[in-house]
Amino acid sequence: MGIIFARKKNLLRELIKYIVTLSLCLFIITVLYFILNTIAINVGFFQPANYHEREAEKLIPMLETARKITPDMIPDTMSYALLDKDTKQKIAGTIKDKDLQLVKNKIEKKPYVNYKQKGYLIIERRDEYCVLQYSLRAEFSSPLLRKYLPNYELTSICILIILLIFAIAMITTYFANKLRKNFETLSLITRNIKEQNLQFTPTFTHIKEFDDVINSLIEMRDALQSSLEAQWRLEKNKKEQIGSLAHDIKIPITIIKGNAELLSLSAQDEEQAEYTRYIISAGIQIEQYIYQLIHLSKMEDSLTVHFEKESIATLTETLQEDIIAYKGNKTIDIMFTIEHLLDEAMIDWQLLHRAFMNILTNAVDYTPEGGTVSVHAECDSEFFSFVVKDTGIGFSEAALKKATELFYMDDKSRHSKGHYGMGLTFAKSAVNLHNGELTLGNTEEGGGEVRVTIPLM
Repeated sequence: MGIIFARKKNLLRELIKYIVTLSLCLFIITVLYFILNTIAINVGFFQPANYHEREAEKLIPMLETARKITPDMIPDTMSYALLDKDTKQKIAGTIKDKDLQLVKNKIEKKPYVNYKQKGYLIIERRDEYCVLQYSLRAEFSSPLLRKYLPNYELTSICILIILLIFAIAMITTYFANKLRKNFETLSLITRNIKEQNLQFTPTFTHIKEFDDVINSLIEMRDALQSSLEAQWRLEKNKKEQIGSLAHDIKIPITIIKGNAELLSLSAQDEEQAEYTRYIISAGIQIEQYIYQLIHLSKMEDSLTVHFEKESIATLTETLQEDIIAYKGNKTIDIMFTIEHLLDEAMIDWQLLHRAFMNILTNAVDYTPEGGTVSVHAECDSEFFSFVVKDTGIGFSEAALKKATELFYMDDKSRHSKGHYGMGLTFAKSAVNLHNGELTLGNTEEGGGEVRVTIPLM
């Protein structure tokens, strides 16, 4: 069961915390911006917006009384123009004509005209008007900064925007990383459950919504663990019952077989002797099945692998001899193709021999008279490949999925008298113990194909 915490955060609280933190940070940056602006004004780092207007006003007495106005009387930060008093036409100066048009219309109404952040001071002289043009924006005091940077207002606003964006990015990243860690916690738990690693210790986030999900996942884990344990107990109980039943059947079979052998020693006519041989043969066959059943019922608990340096070439030669002997008088061709087999590899010789013989005998049993069983054995730098193909009717769709399951029989395709779905089960287990892979398929001609790939060590 999940752990319940008395005091927890929630996502709404975290969201409010994020908004408050972000707002406070933006407010502090804005306040610092205005404080720094004030300090910059006081130390003369930049000139305020009305600075040039005040400087222009200081020039009024001189420009009103001067006999003639010359360019050297005008500061570099200003432009000027001289207008005829009667015609209002430009006599001299540096102000553009299009900027003077507005001034001409208002020249008699007031001495100050402002337009598009430019100011105009109109000074009346005896025969002319002197118009001074100046900027109404804050500007850097340094001529160098004025030359290479935009006006101070635009530059400072850009700096403020950059600082605000940086602050938003940093705070958002910080809170996003906190949430990401919580999501990583959920991802780790789901990954452990997916991989059936159910003994993990969960880490809680102390955020209510996330912890609710974690508690649900823990409950799911506990339910899955209980289900798997119940399934394991059921499988174990089934195997024990199969083993016990096989032991119980072995006793009456032994009795039947023993009595049949005694009967074979007594005087019998030909028909009776034939029936007795049938009984003995069937008893031997049933006895073999019982031993195999007992072994398979304990296979997952007792089957172990013992790796030793063995010759794969010798193993393949032995398989070839044994399967030819097994087929006996059955008129089928068994063809082996052998390529680059190693003389030394770490394998369990006995386990692989039995596994491959199960595959080979299965192929022989399901191949009709006149058919062919082909075997291809090959080693490369990494794997040992063993492929068996036959010319039978192949595996059905169901058999391709279940043929390696214990007791599976495919009556629709590869049904053969005397086989009860145990050979491929053992073969797959033996291959798995070698960290290999066994796959089933069908050839293009329709026969069955069993492919085994084992990594070389």
